[in-house]
Amino acid sequence: MNYQIEKMQQEQDVKQDERQEALRLLYTNVLTSTVVSAFISTIFVFSLTSEENYSNKLTWWVVMIFVLSLRLLDLAIYRKKSSQDHIASKKDLWRFASLCFLVSSTWGVYPLLFHPFSDSFELITTIIILCGIGSGVVIMWSANKPTSIVCILAMSVPYAILLLLSGDQYERMLGIMGATYAIAMSFTASKLSTFTYKAIRLKNQNAQLLLTMEKKVELRTQEIYRLSNIDRLTGFLNRTAFLKELNKIINSGTSTPFALLFIDLDGFKQVNDSLGHEVGDKVIKETAARIASLSQGGFPICRWGGDEFLLAYTFSTPEDIEPFTQQLIDIINLPHQVSQSKTWVGASIGIALYPQHGTHYDTLIQNADMAMYQQKRIEKGKVGYFNDSLRLKIIRERFLSDRLVTAIDDNELRLVFQPIVRNKTEDVVGVEALLRWNLDGEEISPVEFIPIAEQYGMIKNIGLWVVEKACQQIIDLSGKGKDLTVSINVSTIQFQDIDFVAHVKALMTRLSFEPSRLHIEITESVFAADKTALINQIKALQELNIKISIDDFGTGYSSLASMQNLGVDIVKIDKSFIDEIHSSGSNIVHAVLQISQSIGYQVVAEGVETIDQVEALNRIGVHYLQGYYFSKPLEVEQLTHYLNDHL
Repeated sequence: MNYQIEKMQQEQDVKQDERQEALRLLYTNVLTSTVVSAFISTIFVFSLTSEENYSNKLTWWVVMIFVLSLRLLDLAIYRKKSSQDHIASKKDLWRFASLCFLVSSTWGVYPLLFHPFSDSFELITTIIILCGIGSGVVIMWSANKPTSIVCILAMSVPYAILLLLSGDQYERMLGIMGATYAIAMSFTASKLSTFTYKAIRLKNQNAQLLLTMEKKVELRTQEIYRLSNIDRLTGFLNRTAFLKELNKIINSGTSTPFALLFIDLDGFKQVNDSLGHEVGDKVIKETAARIASLSQGGFPICRWGGDEFLLAYTFSTPEDIEPFTQQLIDIINLPHQVSQSKTWVGASIGIALYPQHGTHYDTLIQNADMAMYQQKRIEKGKVGYFNDSLRLKIIRERFLSDRLVTAIDDNELRLVFQPIVRNKTEDVVGVEALLRWNLDGEEISPVEFIPIAEQYGMIKNIGLWVVEKACQQIIDLSGKGKDLTVSINVSTIQFQDIDFVAHVKALMTRLSFEPSRLHIEITESVFAADKTALINQIKALQELNIKISIDDFGTGYSSLASMQNLGVDIVKIDKSFIDEIHSSGSNIVHAVLQISQSIGYQVVAEGVETIDQVEALNRIGVHYLQGYYFSKPLEVEQLTHYLNDHL
């Protein structure tokens, strides 16, 4: 009984495979046949048309293009279903056959409609073209006998009958030839379809038979292999098996180069945390299937960690790598269906080449990992290659991160101050505190060490140290009769810290510092964060009487409309606009000033370097100016002397 059921199931599987293969062969030719039909129909209408029947032919052509468009839409639907492992059904075959019949019927109608207007040349041309298209139909639709025969008859029989009924002997002869052609091509289509069907059937029967013979042995072998070498969720190699496979490739003695791809999913943690581990597993599984669909089993693939994959891609030339990796990113970026909604993850890829970047698997993996993380820092969703400069950069980054941990205790960090002056009078009203790091006599740029501090979780402690030292310096200056405000740049990470406001408040209390003299500067990147949390943070600081400035305005996410909702106090116009103050920058500065004044903001122009810029900004009426024209950033002692000269 079980044997009979298994045999019936095998027969059903064979029939299903036959239908699937037949449909694949049929759809393979759809695009070509559609383009050919569109091209020929266009020539018919616009080249073989007289004025008296132009409008009718144009109407026929529009109908033809509409029908061909339906075929292209059907092709797109089929391809989409195929990408989702859709199982072909009789309904799919009927839909395909119906559209083929529509196209063939439209061709068959053409000579019926326009025969009265055709001269001998157009008559012969029409017959030749229809015969040519019919021959193509026999070949292209041979995977389905009814479709092939019906389409041939729909194209040739109507015109043959019309010619047979003609009173002209010449046309009757053409009708006899047309009818003969239709019969002959129908027999040819039948034989070719039978041959194609037998080939498909034989192919699937052999495959099914071979599968049955090997099934039991494979099942046992696969189970043993799976338990020791395969990742349960994705079906990829686990770490142990992948390292063995990679080592085997390296030690095979061949000189074939390959690229080790380290793939990390962007945004997966948010999906896993917000939607749950079950959804996370589904996303990982679907992503693995997409990666596997591109590799086609030709490359070793490993699930290295939670959302990390390794792939050894063998290439003929280095130019092959970029298209393949872009395909990987594109297919991973496709949405995942979750219940009634969709979710997305992206991918960043690091690449190390064998043997250029290492001849041992440990080195290759480490270098690909470095390239991936570096690329994620620069721009997610892209591909980054390992190189020697990256290796040196990583080494330096690790060195700086190690030393930055103790930089405060070792008194390596310090503040410099750049004056901010009132327009026209040039009275010094405040300073901006800027962080500097002197490491063993080398001045490390903030552009280099601030991102490291953010990446390694040191920015919060360093940021609070800056606030404390800056406020303490202003207190010291106040004791010398210099009443100034201090502006401090705050990292986006620190500003989003829920404890930031509490820490600042505690500092103000401990130092007895007047909060109104503290200006917190945030960059436009904070606008990409949760706006509600951002507004709450700003309001909490303003309730302490602390001023909030938007630094480098005009270079990022912000707009005056969004800042109005946030309720900041000061707008600092970026230096790039000041540099263009005598051209396009003037209009921008004017607009910012006018809108800012209407909603109660003060405006500071940054990067002022020339007297011409000063005069232009004074004419516009910008409230405050800052830049090298007035002073470069000054050490504490230099600042004291500067203030003595200017206050």
